[in-house]
Amino acid sequence: MNKEIKFTKQSPSFYAGDALHAIKHEKLQKALEQSGFDAFLFCKAEAVRWATDFYVKGFRPFLEPEYVALVVKGKPPVVGYISGSDDLRIKFKSDIQDARRLPHVSKWHEVIEKMLSDYGVSRGRIATDIMPHMVYRNLTKACPDLEIGDVTPMWLQLTAVKHPIEVDLIRASLRVADLGALAAIEAIRPGVTEQSVSAAAVTAMRRAGSEFEPFIPLIASGPNASMFERIATEKVIQDGEMVILDLGAVVKGYTADLGRTVICGGKPTDTQREIYKATYLALQEAKKMIRPGVTGKAIDARAREVIADSGWGDYVYTGNTGHQLGYGLHGEPLVDRRVDFVVEENMVMCLEPRIVLPDQPEVGGAHLEDVVVVTSDGFEQLNTTPYDMRLLA
Repeated sequence: MNKEIKFTKQSPSFYAGDALHAIKHEKLQKALEQSGFDAFLFCKAEAVRWATDFYVKGFRPFLEPEYVALVVKGKPPVVGYISGSDDLRIKFKSDIQDARRLPHVSKWHEVIEKMLSDYGVSRGRIATDIMPHMVYRNLTKACPDLEIGDVTPMWLQLTAVKHPIEVDLIRASLRVADLGALAAIEAIRPGVTEQSVSAAAVTAMRRAGSEFEPFIPLIASGPNASMFERIATEKVIQDGEMVILDLGAVVKGYTADLGRTVICGGKPTDTQREIYKATYLALQEAKKMIRPGVTGKAIDARAREVIADSGWGDYVYTGNTGHQLGYGLHGEPLVDRRVDFVVEENMVMCLEPRIVLPDQPEVGGAHLEDVVVVTSDGFEQLNTTPYDMRLLA
């Protein structure tokens, strides 16, 4: 005998509201009209959540194919999912009208083919993001007249420039991350482990409303700072070591990401002060560049120029100087010497110059990361965690 299900309809978990939900749907449809494609097929968990506002269970810091979202012109998103628990979660905690169970990923093409056929686009043009190769191979065999392209340009169009509601949500997320950074800084002292500092930060952020950590909190001290170790380890922090922290929080799907470097305990050395000051100056000068119309390449170049002029050009970080921030972590376009884009109002960017000394592990390294929203004539900084004045003295 079937038991009666007694759930009532609810808003999605960590829902940002009907207004933004409608705005994103409108942006999706506009992007489709302008793209020349008949549909978008998203496989990334954050893209599925962005398009539907359903809190996908795969929204976590490792990649496992669990969902697809098909967006067809003039239609609400169609979702495919693998988890049995989503039978109820989708029904009662989303406005998704058409949701279909997915089999093992080796047979996903069967369900996707049926979706495409039902919505009249199995002979059309669709754009996708990270479709697993076996799905692509089998789907192109099943639908030989289907053309599959890259959704990346349209995804940038959808996400790089933020709506004011989105900016406010990122601002709220940064307030939470600032609390985590302050808790981490307070926890840093000789004799504690990097892991314990990370735990203090995570506890503060979770208590303040963060859904989860978008990446493993980075607490790197001494030699770990000199190689920019990407996690918090069991290493014990020592007096006089530089400690890099890089933390993130998520509020209603929108991400915060910030970084600081502090000295543990004792008086910093001259070299520690030098690399910190060079990193600090590079960050401030890069921020001064920000305004609509400037290129990301120019911002990146200015940060590198400052570090080189300070005498540390051989140690500047070889990757990007910054990235967009929003519904994912390292959003594009990157602030990078190899990426050509023009800054626009309401872009939200992290800038994070860095100097690490792998040949001088006793010195460590310096990393500073601020988040800015581009305004009509400059920028507004969204994070507030202070710099370490002992290293600026």
